[in-house]
Amino acid sequence: MKYNSVPEYFYKLYGRLYALILLPLICFGLLYWEMKTGNIEPISQDIQLNQLLLLVVILALLTEWIISFFLFRTKVKSILTLGSLGERLDHYYRFTLIRFALMVSGLVMLAVGLFVTRDQYFTILFVASMVGLGFLWPTSAKVCDDLQLKGDERKLILYKLDKLS
Repeated sequence: MKYNSVPEYFYKLYGRLYALILLPLICFGLLYWEMKTGNIEPISQDIQLNQLLLLVVILALLTEWIISFFLFRTKVKSILTLGSLGERLDHYYRFTLIRFALMVSGLVMLAVGLFVTRDQYFTILFVASMVGLGFLWPTSAKVCDDLQLKGDERKLILYKLDKLS
């Protein structure tokens, strides 16, 4: 990724993450609205099938979150030894996008589950997942902690400075 300053780095990172999260949010919101107004009916009326689908989606969602957590941790540990801060930030950018893409695919599954069953548990799981994404959001402090930055590098990222003076 090309960037000229730390603020530009975070601007580009946040822009891509917002775009990733906005897609399932809009889909889920529109689907929820259409179902509440009665314009769309659920596909499945079978209670046992709906419960099975809920269980499958919950397991798939948990699996995605666990895989993304361990994959992210492993990849971040592998870049801690890279020489320049720019290289580490580039890799961190890619790994964060991959992490959020995995998690967003789980949000899409929840929207599909709501469409098929009209079960409110999918709404609860969707909101809880969105809150979970908020806790994983790559703030400057989190980037510093994940990359184990110290001294001037930490100050540069933490305060989103253009350069150290």
